[in-house]
Amino acid sequence: MKMNAIVAQFKRELWENRASFLWSQLIFGFLFYLSIVFFISTKFDFRDGGMVSIGGADPFSMELIVSIYLAISWALQVIVFAVVILVYTHSTLFSDRKTREILFWHSMPVSETASVLTKLAMICILVPLAIFVVNLVGGFLFVVFLGVVNPVLDDIWSALFGLNVSVRLLGNSFEVVLLMLPAITWFLFCSAYARRSPVTISLSVPLGLSILDAIAEKYFGFTLLFNDVLKAYIQLGRASFKKMMTGSDTSVASIDLISSVGLQAASLALLFSALMIGAAIWLRNNRYEI
Repeated sequence: MKMNAIVAQFKRELWENRASFLWSQLIFGFLFYLSIVFFISTKFDFRDGGMVSIGGADPFSMELIVSIYLAISWALQVIVFAVVILVYTHSTLFSDRKTREILFWHSMPVSETASVLTKLAMICILVPLAIFVVNLVGGFLFVVFLGVVNPVLDDIWSALFGLNVSVRLLGNSFEVVLLMLPAITWFLFCSAYARRSPVTISLSVPLGLSILDAIAEKYFGFTLLFNDVLKAYIQLGRASFKKMMTGSDTSVASIDLISSVGLQAASLALLFSALMIGAAIWLRNNRYEI
């Protein structure tokens, strides 16, 4: 019975947020595919031997063209989903308190721990998988298009081989979610805590701490460490994205990468994420009225 309730939670999240988690990516992926097909059809010159060129530039292999398509598509989908996650995390624990739906879910044989973790799993697991599926399908359709305009068997096989980039990009998607985890859990906490506007709390508290930290350092000679940790974490994010974009096998979990910006920053970020999730669960169990 408990498992059925958890499944019902996932179905509920998918049903209520299908426009954000599913349709937005499908529509965006389709529009991106059409725009790239139109661009290539008008600008690219196809040659024999699995090579294509644009204008007077050096020719590129079919495999490279597909890899570039997947990389650009992935980056744009991550941006779209970042907006989706921003809206979802601020509203998901707030809206059912505002509409009193939380009283119904309290009557279900599933704990608030499972409920909050289900919402977190929607972000940390479903989002990367959705990006992967849309990217892979779009890449396959792109290969079909290349096969139609240049129907040489070797060219098609070469282009199909370029689809393996989507697997690496799936790993990158999970790394992006990991990097965003402190912000994601903070937004979920604000959604569980706020009585009126989760966005106001999620923005004003970090801004206030940053200002207080700067004032304390400038006028009193000590620091609250907030800005230092924030800068180190931003540096970690930049280093990680640079590794992803250059195609390096180094991941966000690499010791060399983390040590370059401070292991303490990464550890504090994970500890902070765990505390925010724990606090959100406590609020769901003890203070859910608005």
